[in-house]
Amino acid sequence: MKPELVSSDTAGVFHGEGAFWDAATGSIRFVDMLRGDVMTWDGTTLRRSHLSEVTAVIRARRAGGYVVATERGFALTDHHLSIDREIAVFSDADIRMNEGACDAAGRFYCGSMAYDTRLDGGRVYRLDPDLSVRVVRERVTIPNGLVWTAAGDVALHADTRDGVIWAYDFDLGAGRFGERRPFVQFSGTGGMPDGISIDEDGGVWVAMWGGGGVRRYTATGALDLTIPLPTANVTSCAFGGADRRTLYITTSRQGLADPEPEAGGLFTVETEFTGAPVHAFGG
Repeated sequence: MKPELVSSDTAGVFHGEGAFWDAATGSIRFVDMLRGDVMTWDGTTLRRSHLSEVTAVIRARRAGGYVVATERGFALTDHHLSIDREIAVFSDADIRMNEGACDAAGRFYCGSMAYDTRLDGGRVYRLDPDLSVRVVRERVTIPNGLVWTAAGDVALHADTRDGVIWAYDFDLGAGRFGERRPFVQFSGTGGMPDGISIDEDGGVWVAMWGGGGVRRYTATGALDLTIPLPTANVTSCAFGGADRRTLYITTSRQGLADPEPEAGGLFTVETEFTGAPVHAFGG
């Protein structure tokens, strides 16, 4: 499985993150997070849409349009990515939203983090379909890569600074995180876990920040395969295409004193695996 650079940094992507396949438009969407933009790759052209000071993550809404985590809250957009409604969550200028996803019940979760990445500086927030907001996890540092197993009773959530992907017992009916245990622990020598995707066989695909690649772990947490990339900071991966077998991979220039030529680029890999469906927001 050899990665292909499908869209280089011609659009000036600095910190690509949060890729997801938008089945309604047949395109991959991701964010240039710290520039506040949504990037859309339709197979030919990479387009940029500015939304906010920070655009942390975007997912589809069941009713059409999108839900977005902004610097310190949430926003709902129409299908043209114009903001219809904003929902403030917190006011601390030292904190920003970072990464999130939707569960099978249509709730949207997003973790926050301190700009200085201080230990336990963030929380995980839940936006319900009625647009109410609740704190569901305290004391996270750099929350990333939230996915659920097929049964919906286990949530996998990475904390990049801790170097751990945690497996949480998850109550889907209540949208509640329970006891946690390590799913995979990283030493830091080969990078740290960032974005996560999951396939229909229960395999967990991890973008390795500082590790220059994507790794697949089996449902039991055993390393299965590694896909090397020509740039160090690999940030997210998402299955897409008509058969959900194409893995899209985002990268970043952030933190690179001498950025690699392909840093910030979007890559694809054709796989033998089928990605699990990605849930939409119910509000």
